[in-house]
Amino acid sequence: MSNARDLVDSMLNYVFNRSRDDPIAVHQGSLIEMTGPKRGIALIPECLFEFDMRIKTGEKEEDDLQLIDGMIELDEMIMPETPHTTRINGDSGSVDMCLANVSDGVEATVEVVISELMVNGFDLSISCVVSSSRYEYDGSKEFQIFGGSIGEACGLRRFVLAVYLDTVMQLKLKVDQKGSNGVEHCCSFACELHGCASEDVRLEEVASISVKVTWSALIE
Repeated sequence: MSNARDLVDSMLNYVFNRSRDDPIAVHQGSLIEMTGPKRGIALIPECLFEFDMRIKTGEKEEDDLQLIDGMIELDEMIMPETPHTTRINGDSGSVDMCLANVSDGVEATVEVVISELMVNGFDLSISCVVSSSRYEYDGSKEFQIFGGSIGEACGLRRFVLAVYLDTVMQLKLKVDQKGSNGVEHCCSFACELHGCASEDVRLEEVASISVKVTWSALIE
């Protein structure tokens, strides 16, 4: 698990949380998809990130290897606003975490619903690009928030993102199906302090997808 503690409240805000009975399979260089957070993480003036991630090696928990364990403190005054990578070293490996301080930002809650399938199933990936006047867009600023197989109409879990006020957030939907070329669509949402916006996407002969973004202040 990996969670954040800030001064908004004393509750754990999980960024990644999977039980031993529900592990993920990863390889060196694999992306670890986040399962959170449930709300924005506030640097006022700092917050703690706690880690306890293990490698399952057998049937018994005592045989597992400790990947990383401990905590780091993130300080608003020294954290850069451009995305940067921090490496966390552990006894059995390392985990890289990409971070950025989104000052003057708002919270975007993204809801994605696959309302109709025209095929038996497909692989869906969703990535996010957040633009800012502080730096120009390049490929390194794009990050994946979901990747998985879709076999029926369903709603995905909610995704919470921090976005600079008065900028544009882009959500890229990519569908891959065996035996055919991938289909992509980009949804653009202008960032607001409050309110919501939605877009209905029909990917040709594959699926109909509804995307909704709700804006709110990071700290009320």
